[in-house]
Amino acid sequence: MYDKVFKYVLDNNLIENGDRIVAGVSGGADSVCLLNILDKISKELDIRLTAVHINHGIRGAEADRDEEFVRGLCKAWGIDFYSFSYDVKKIAADENLTEEEAGRKVRYQAFFDVCKKHDCNKVAVAHNKNDNAETFLFNLFRGSGIQGLAGMKPSRVTDGERRIVLIRPLLCAERKEIEAYLMNEGIAYRTDSTNLADDYSRNKIRNRILSYVVGEINSQAIKNINEASLKLSEAWDYIEHNTSVAYMKLVEHEEGIYRIRTDRLLLEPAIIQKGVIRHIIESITGRLKDIEAKHIEAVLSLCSKQVGKYVQLPYGIIAEREYDNIVIHYKNNEIRENSPIEPVLLKIPGKTLIKSNIRIDTEVFEYKKGMQIPKNSCIKWFDYDKIKNAVVVRNRKEGDYLCINSSGGIKKLKDYFIDAKIPRKSRDSQLLIADGSHIIWIPEVSSRISEHYKVDENTKNILSMKLMNMEGDYYVGENKSIDTGRED
Repeated sequence: MYDKVFKYVLDNNLIENGDRIVAGVSGGADSVCLLNILDKISKELDIRLTAVHINHGIRGAEADRDEEFVRGLCKAWGIDFYSFSYDVKKIAADENLTEEEAGRKVRYQAFFDVCKKHDCNKVAVAHNKNDNAETFLFNLFRGSGIQGLAGMKPSRVTDGERRIVLIRPLLCAERKEIEAYLMNEGIAYRTDSTNLADDYSRNKIRNRILSYVVGEINSQAIKNINEASLKLSEAWDYIEHNTSVAYMKLVEHEEGIYRIRTDRLLLEPAIIQKGVIRHIIESITGRLKDIEAKHIEAVLSLCSKQVGKYVQLPYGIIAEREYDNIVIHYKNNEIRENSPIEPVLLKIPGKTLIKSNIRIDTEVFEYKKGMQIPKNSCIKWFDYDKIKNAVVVRNRKEGDYLCINSSGGIKKLKDYFIDAKIPRKSRDSQLLIADGSHIIWIPEVSSRISEHYKVDENTKNILSMKLMNMEGDYYVGENKSIDTGRED
């Protein structure tokens, strides 16, 4: 048993020389076996071992006896010992958690506190093949996806202010092997009476389902479940790699707002589509506990819905359909758009401050044949003599239009915004340069200008406009240029 675990530890790089390890020890067979094997490993590798015991405040005197048992064991083996006591029932009630969830929370908090205080870099827990099989079935019954069925890994890096590695040295062994090892070594252990009761879901799986399956259907059930879990873990790693590649390729985000192009997303396999959406939600919330398959499907259904449709998700997340995108963000994190402005009379010639970071520079000069019209989207030339009113920079108002062809055909600004797929919520804040109700230019959205004001062979005077930022460079707006399918 020891040789098997030691080989597993080395093969999976769980322990290295110089490690400082906190071991969680309840006093039960699994954790006592873990502590004993780690103590033996410490004689072969240069590691420092510390034991931590948690009294959950649930079993009264029995729990106190468990604590004293572990304390005595550590004293006999010369291992540093720390104990913590919590009122798990009260914590569960106060924080709206199950007792299992609250117990797990306080255990790991204690482990990490000791790691921080004593400069430890790893936490060892006594999960074994039986625990992994129970987790597999528990997740299967509650409808988990592949990740939940992939089971436990030999190690993982925990989140938080310090990088702590959680290791599971006994994940290669079944519980019957652990109990046999302790019997052969003459090592005593405690039995938690709550493990014998069917008060918790995991206990029911352990005591009723797995015990029946092993006894009545297949004695190798634990082994087979673990092998299936390992295969699913390998498949999940492959899926996750490809999902991460797709995420980097497809998703844009800024200040908590995530956009994904629907046409590109739909080119990916369905499982990658779902993975990308799941990654976005996890990036926003930091967790996926309450995110179910139906939520992911609801977000993907927006690909075939009309603009403006949305779905609400757990944690106050909202996903909504824009023209070419699905946008996902917290409901109270409104999509950032340019704020509306007060109308500003454009100085011609001169420099006009439009916003705190935007200005428009203008000049007037004589047009001479052969002059090259600028191709820069932030510099536009207009036939100055065709302008009939004072030029105003403003937002839209009723009756606005622009000329769309050389024959004088016009289009309402509202219809232009729809055709150009400008999101509804950003239309009221778009900068417009207007001659009365006739829109000359929409500078932040596209390079499109009204055909009526374009320079031609009859032009005598040019009005040049340059959209600038306050550092004197050409301005790059928050909205990307819209491809209207034509050149100016």
